[in-house]
Amino acid sequence: MTELREMNQGSEAAPHSIEAEQQLLGAILVGACGVDVVLNNGGTGLFYDPVHATIYKVCAGLSSKDQPVTPVTVAAAYPTDHLEPLSQLGGKGYLARLAGSSVSGSLAESYAEVLGEAKAKRDIMAVVDKAREELAAGDVPASDIASKIEAAMSVTETRSVKPVSMVSAISDAVRESFEAYDGITEGRVASGIPALDRLVGGFYAGDLWLLGGRPSMGKTGVMLSIALNAARSGHPVIIASLEMIPRALAVRALSEQMAQNGSAVSYADLRQGKYSDASGEDMKRAALMLSELPITFLPKEFANTKLLESGARTILRRYRDSQKRPLLLVDYAQLMRSDAKSRYEQITDVSLALKGLAMRFEVPVIALSQLSRGVESRENKRPIMSDLRESGQLEQDADGVIFCYRDSYYIEREKPDRHDIDAVADWEAATREAHNRLELIVAKQRQGEIGTAHVFFNPTINRIWD
Repeated sequence: MTELREMNQGSEAAPHSIEAEQQLLGAILVGACGVDVVLNNGGTGLFYDPVHATIYKVCAGLSSKDQPVTPVTVAAAYPTDHLEPLSQLGGKGYLARLAGSSVSGSLAESYAEVLGEAKAKRDIMAVVDKAREELAAGDVPASDIASKIEAAMSVTETRSVKPVSMVSAISDAVRESFEAYDGITEGRVASGIPALDRLVGGFYAGDLWLLGGRPSMGKTGVMLSIALNAARSGHPVIIASLEMIPRALAVRALSEQMAQNGSAVSYADLRQGKYSDASGEDMKRAALMLSELPITFLPKEFANTKLLESGARTILRRYRDSQKRPLLLVDYAQLMRSDAKSRYEQITDVSLALKGLAMRFEVPVIALSQLSRGVESRENKRPIMSDLRESGQLEQDADGVIFCYRDSYYIEREKPDRHDIDAVADWEAATREAHNRLELIVAKQRQGEIGTAHVFFNPTINRIWD
């Protein structure tokens, strides 16, 4: 069968295949395949011809009521207000002709994929045409137009997603387990902090982790350390730097790399130019080493959830052939924004967006999170889950939560009167004991135990070690 009448649906160049539509509908009408083959590849929009779209809707309606789908039942259920277009194709007799052109069930899936590809191209063309109109009008921000185009481009990445069988899921789980047994880490991203990795085993695809802490507890330092360690192992890393400009994070990375190279200079001194000529040469060497790492920054302009997804997708395309799992870090979650009006709705949107990114792109996402001031009013200032600020939905969606805690921060601010010799001695002993110590408290872990990783941390050079 071929196209039987003139089509009036916009550009004749719009990708479509009338014959594939006819033969796929025929397969549904004779029971060679079910309506789900269309649902799995794009739904009613697969059909370019509006008559074919109506026929499919009737088939889907009958199927949902567990009624037989045949030319006779579809003819009986066909909406009377849509009979005129059908009459141009021969009336209800056209349904019998469709059944006669059926392909086998084994070919139906291939035909649906062909139509899905055509639909994806039509969707992109429609968005591009709309973008041209908005650009010509001049009253829509360029960033909004770009975001819409980027979203349309993603349809080709998501339209072919299929249900996953238990056999496939078990196979993946067994492979992941054997890889872990053999020490293969490509499928997960280790933090590079041994004490933490012993607790969490690394960060896996689809996981959302929150890294929380009060100011000066080391959140940014831990995030940057994880990013550098992952990149040094070959993992592509994206850092959405919403609080600090990329240059500020880069100078911390320089300080850490120089310390690793045996020439430690604090990042404060690097920024102020307080270093020797020899250290300047060491900084150049460290800069060359860091410039080779696969780290990309998304600045604060990407704080909107849609723009963050668009930016991340663009970067991840560069690494689609990478054997190593990418990692996305967000500094920090409460700085992200959505189009929602209330703060509660925004945090909900942010949480769903971050978890959605992790699952859609199959990458681990680590988002920094601020804690409420309630921590400061307690005698034991170690964070607990209820301290997560504005993050009810974030706490729910997160697969894991890690809190940063430095006892030395509070001890240094509790110096006793210098005339109380015993108190001063106790304070000095406590200060020495807590010096450069950091607790990484795993307060939630869906796939493992909770606990605390005790490490050393020198915040002036952003260095963490066991």
